[in-house]
Amino acid sequence: MPLATLRPGVLLVACLAAVPAAAFDTSRIEDPAVRACAERALPARTAHQVQRVEVVGRDGYVRESLREMYWKRSEDNDSRVVVRILEPIDERGVAVLVNDDADRNQTSYMSYSPKLKRVRRVTGESFFGNILASDFTYEDFSYFYRVDEREQVTRHDDAMLDDHPVYVLEADKPGDDAHYSRVRFYIDQDICLPMRTEFFAHNGELRKELLVARDAVEQHGERWVPYDVTMIDHKLGTRSIFKAEAVEIDPDIHDAMFEVQALKVGNF
Repeated sequence: MPLATLRPGVLLVACLAAVPAAAFDTSRIEDPAVRACAERALPARTAHQVQRVEVVGRDGYVRESLREMYWKRSEDNDSRVVVRILEPIDERGVAVLVNDDADRNQTSYMSYSPKLKRVRRVTGESFFGNILASDFTYEDFSYFYRVDEREQVTRHDDAMLDDHPVYVLEADKPGDDAHYSRVRFYIDQDICLPMRTEFFAHNGELRKELLVARDAVEQHGERWVPYDVTMIDHKLGTRSIFKAEAVEIDPDIHDAMFEVQALKVGNF
């Protein structure tokens, strides 16, 4: 099957328990099969999740935290995410805010530290740093949240993954500033979740893998939610395990929760 090219600038918020929420910006997906699957995966407007996170070091040491995430999509297809640490106590209130402007094809990242009592924009070298001390970087997350206009996104031949049919998409990232040459997504054709995502270094080696545990996927109405997601860093020998303890689809969430000031107040 020839490659079917998706228009550059496609927004792929893949249904993650790992970093925020689940969605695809389907407005720019031209491939009808993938678009239909993406529409089925979306919460209509909002999502809320409580996550237990275990970060496992190369030496086997496990660092645990509890986090709360809120996601909201507007009628204009803009979307916003806020993630805040609830435990341990000495990290309580540390937060990340993501604002996506679909019209401008632009995503901004803000972080807040109660100890420093200030909000900072994530740019430059910070963009390649870890999100909330996990194996996820802002760059990793950007491949799900927004594929920018420089990237070529293609659909490859369908495949089988653990005896289930999947769509196979690849995003090629040009430029020396990127840590990956390409990222490959395996999207389940039945439940429309990215069950495996592979991040390849410039030398062609598999650098990271994001894996969804199929036996921990649960149905909420017409949608499927992953309750157990693992990010593996093959180079560092570390991994982060994200387990959802509570999930709400389309709860009432006020817009004020996604303002910069709300990061400081912490009024959840």
